[in-house]
Amino acid sequence: MSWGLALTLMAKARELFAQLPAQTSIEWDAVMLQNPERTRLNPDQATLADVFSRYFDGFIDVCDSAKSFFNAFNMYKPVRVVISDLAGFARDKKKPLAEYDTLEGKPFWLQ
Repeated sequence: MSWGLALTLMAKARELFAQLPAQTSIEWDAVMLQNPERTRLNPDQATLADVFSRYFDGFIDVCDSAKSFFNAFNMYKPVRVVISDLAGFARDKKKPLAEYDTLEGKPFWLQ
């Protein structure tokens, strides 16, 4: 399976994010930040890697889980990165894997 490649790419993204200061690299939405129910992001962290650390760590965890499942049951369960609201997750879980891999046009989550 391609967990190694996915983990390598995510580590590279984290490395790049670690070079970007959180306060000045993104134009943060003030309305979103004033309402803690709308985001779990904390832009007061030093770098974007720190802001998104729980997501980077979570990606490692789900890859480890997928590997364990494959080793135990010889079945591949893909790791999908989706919008995490319940309705979005339910919708995206039903999408065929080919839609995740499509590189032409807008990604489905922007349509």
